[in-house]
Amino acid sequence: MEKERARHSKEQMPATKLPTTVNDVPNHLLKLIFGRLDSHVSFLRAAAVCTRWRHIASSHGMRYRDCNYHDFSTTIGHYHVVDPSFSPEPRSSQAQRRHRVVFIPALPSIDVRHFTLDFLPSGPGSRPWQLVDGYGSLLLLTNQRHSSFPDIVVCEPISRRYFKIKPIKDMKYCHCLGVFLNRRYNVSSMSSFTLTCMVYQRSTGIADGVSYVTAHVYTHGPPWSRRWRHGWSTSRHAMSGGIHIRGAESVHYAGRSKGSIFWGIEDDGSVFSGEEGTGVLSHFHLPENVRGSQHRSTFRFIDDGVDNLVRVISLIGKDLRVFLKKEHNNGGSDWVLVRSLHLPEATLGFPGYKECFFSHTAKIVTAGKGYVVLTPVEETWLFSVELGTMQVERDHIRNKLAGEVYPHELWLQPKVSACVLRCKRGRDGPCYDMCKCK
Repeated sequence: MEKERARHSKEQMPATKLPTTVNDVPNHLLKLIFGRLDSHVSFLRAAAVCTRWRHIASSHGMRYRDCNYHDFSTTIGHYHVVDPSFSPEPRSSQAQRRHRVVFIPALPSIDVRHFTLDFLPSGPGSRPWQLVDGYGSLLLLTNQRHSSFPDIVVCEPISRRYFKIKPIKDMKYCHCLGVFLNRRYNVSSMSSFTLTCMVYQRSTGIADGVSYVTAHVYTHGPPWSRRWRHGWSTSRHAMSGGIHIRGAESVHYAGRSKGSIFWGIEDDGSVFSGEEGTGVLSHFHLPENVRGSQHRSTFRFIDDGVDNLVRVISLIGKDLRVFLKKEHNNGGSDWVLVRSLHLPEATLGFPGYKECFFSHTAKIVTAGKGYVVLTPVEETWLFSVELGTMQVERDHIRNKLAGEVYPHELWLQPKVSACVLRCKRGRDGPCYDMCKCK
């Protein structure tokens, strides 16, 4: 009787629940976690925990499509396109100077000689190549011809490879407003990249020098891709969104944000944009409180990498303001002021600061992902602002020279094998399955 009572009471007692550990996390969730690790070091440390984790982190367990949203890039240095217009020299001597390219390494141990552009062929007519864009390890250079489409070359300095791009016949005598490397994907290489080009040509039947803007896309795919192709294309959506302007001098480059390239039209204060990779054009007006004076050096669209919203930085008076575009369900949108910085107060106390600075509106020298480089009009005195925190910096590498700055990065997903030993089951090379060789 006592045995039955003991057995009955034991059956009624709740079973002891074992503590949940990381071993209970399924493989598909671990794969998502590994894909969001913040550095190469964290990725390799995770692969060294155990055999199961090493198998998931291996090149067989985690393919590129599992990590293509993560940035494994390492900044090697910055290419500076020195703009002579910021030089204090007289204009007569400036006219004899051209934009020159200077590479500044991120670390003193990096040999600058490996990143020179002396391997490029001579441009037609001995004209020098001009650096117009950079992304990852690639640089985009053009050789502008008078009243015709420029010669284009994409190169990779660290491997000293380059590829020339020829225009199509319809573009040969079109003026190029700008050509850009597509930044929609984390990785661009010499075997796979895309360009977006803005061109304008004279419109028939329209006087006063009015031109018609279109966008063209160049695709350079790898040979092993199912969609392998090389060449220019124009989307029918891009053609339907054509825009009329009064010559190239009436527009200016206004930055990039969330997969679009923006241009300001000085005649009416409006803006048009072209979507990277498709060339779809759109045209809209900015409120006066956002665009300010609409001068080309006081206004820039920018990417911060935080969300999928378009941002504009604007210099209005002595203030730097950051505006965010918020879309509504009814199709409308509003520009909301999210941050503001009073420049005289923020830069006070930095070496070289003068009381005469900011008596006029400052100028934007360059802008990148999450930052902007500025200078007072009175003197070339470079400083940058981190837009996430509105912190001012003077000693950053991007503030060394006045002009556009392109970070040079190497993108590399860590290669991890599932097995660190030679396979003992008859296979050649390392084992790519769960390690059973021991």
